[in-house]
Amino acid sequence: MKKFSFLFALTLLASAIAFTPVKAQDDKQAEFERVWYGVCYTEKPYNEEKCIQLSKELLEKYPNSGYAKNAKAKVDDYTTRKGFETANKNFTTALQAYYASPDSNKLDQLFAAGEELLKIVPGNHFVVGQMALAGAHGSIGQIYKNLDKVKGYGEDALKLFESSTPAEGWKQEDWNNLREIVQAQINQFLGFRLIETKGDRTQAAEYLTKSTMVKNKDGAGWKDPNNYWLRVGIYLEEYQALRAEYDKLTDEQKTGDPGKELLKKVNEVMDNKLIPDYARVMATATKPETKSLYDAAKGYLDAYWNYRTKAPEKSAEFVKAFSADPTAASPVIPVKVEENDPVSLQGPTGPAAGTVKLSSGGGGAPGAGGKAAANANGKTTTTKGKAAPKAAPKKRKR
Repeated sequence: MKKFSFLFALTLLASAIAFTPVKAQDDKQAEFERVWYGVCYTEKPYNEEKCIQLSKELLEKYPNSGYAKNAKAKVDDYTTRKGFETANKNFTTALQAYYASPDSNKLDQLFAAGEELLKIVPGNHFVVGQMALAGAHGSIGQIYKNLDKVKGYGEDALKLFESSTPAEGWKQEDWNNLREIVQAQINQFLGFRLIETKGDRTQAAEYLTKSTMVKNKDGAGWKDPNNYWLRVGIYLEEYQALRAEYDKLTDEQKTGDPGKELLKKVNEVMDNKLIPDYARVMATATKPETKSLYDAAKGYLDAYWNYRTKAPEKSAEFVKAFSADPTAASPVIPVKVEENDPVSLQGPTGPAAGTVKLSSGGGGAPGAGGKAAANANGKTTTTKGKAAPKAAPKKRKR
């Protein structure tokens, strides 16, 4: 019996020795979890910085805690949100700096800030749209020469704003406004790029016409004189090519069927393309910053109009017909020059479109409307939520 008691006592002693540190460890973890839970869920006001500090400590000391998942969610949310806030601030600052005083270095800085922000919110409509618009602005304003880079941003923006249905988190009005500006400005840029790089002129004219089909309430697209000036430059090249072809004919050919056929084509270009688009430039170039476009267009319109009609007093009425809607069909031109008159090819030639500086628009981010990138995409939930999850985890009983 005594032997049994001695052995039993030894067993209890060994158990106590083995259990004591484990119990102490459990008590320490439980106490830490109680403090963490109070700071992160019950104490008012909520101290986010302290909660995040304790959450990191909990994950480091007690990775197998029942609260580890909740602590990690808080840390991840905080890290993502703070990273977004910094990137978004950098992007907004770069955007404002560029439009305040546009130059190529500021535009590259804007692109770099946008790329960093897109790593956190990939495909954010607002960010991609503003990068594309700023690139188009700089390119058409002749301060940025990397047209292929801008083309990439522009094509991405057109895809993102293809649908008339707003992306998640957007109001219909805000979506419509930025979508229209993107479609107008980027199609204009794509046409401009093909002209600058001596690309497909037909495709360039199609891009410019697409831009004019956008009837934005502030005039983007349909009331932008750049579209008509760029397009009339393409038509002018067509006219000059026909003149060059005609000049190669012999005197006999000029008065024969080959000459008559060319004359017919030339007159069609003048009456259906050159004269109407010069008039459209004049009808839309009504602001001080577009005066150079107006003056240039007026000089060429007067020359072509007077040559074809012999009635200079009627040109003002013709231009006025495009004031309300520049995309409207052209009124009939009161032509007096005969189509088979060889002299008709001795009309004005005019300069290339690029010799007159285009208008790059006013300052400020087009379509921004004060909207922050954080609010531009409803999927960017980490920019709006509180640091704590919506529901606190159930307190664990120990």
